[in-house]
Amino acid sequence: MTVRVSTHKVSRIMRLYFKGLPQANIAVRAGVDQSTVSTYASRFKDRADEVGLLAAGKEFDVYNEVDGLRSLSVELAKADITVGEAKQGIKIIRAFTKLGVSPNRHAALVRVCKEVDNPRFVQAALKLAKLEAESKLTYEEAISRFENAIRELPQAEQRVKQARSELTSLNDHADRKKHEVNNLEAYMARLQNEANTRKVSLDQELAMKMDKAKVKEKEIEELATLKKELGKKTLDLQTLMRLAEEFPDEST
Repeated sequence: MTVRVSTHKVSRIMRLYFKGLPQANIAVRAGVDQSTVSTYASRFKDRADEVGLLAAGKEFDVYNEVDGLRSLSVELAKADITVGEAKQGIKIIRAFTKLGVSPNRHAALVRVCKEVDNPRFVQAALKLAKLEAESKLTYEEAISRFENAIRELPQAEQRVKQARSELTSLNDHADRKKHEVNNLEAYMARLQNEANTRKVSLDQELAMKMDKAKVKEKEIEELATLKKELGKKTLDLQTLMRLAEEFPDEST
């Protein structure tokens, strides 16, 4: 026969029940026998079938607990997760917690666990061990440096971008200077052509003048010879010119 207990104790029994404790533990903590715990658990289920889960929760003064369970059930349904899967997930989370893995790193650890069977995972582990041996860095030190490098990467990319911009500016400046040099070389080539043309013209003019000078020199020589001959004949140039006018025929 079940012992009648107070409403307060019934609420305590049900709260412990919704916490998931075994009935034997509930009985010890509530100060009743196990059959009493089983009886009120059954009564709650029957009442929930009659008036609904929330209404039964109000009657047994465990509305908050029931409402929390209902909300949890809704969330599980939305996530398409069964109660069994949720239980298994809780076990995994507890195992991660015991290993010192913070909740924000659980997803990363799950990915690592999935990669364990991948041959590349073993290769990566061996490579990491080799790097540790060669660099004399521990895993934690290597990860720390890697994380620092990742944080500094945006600044490095900005510096590279700035360097590329400066290089582009220098290339543009070099192209402009090269264009100026090409123009100057073309101008110098034109001047050289003009100088060559002028030199040819001056050489021709000089040759003509030298030819004329040679003619005059020959004439002077001939005139000196003639004057010498006239001196031998006791004639002078004026007399010769008068004779030339009187006798225009050259043969004469």
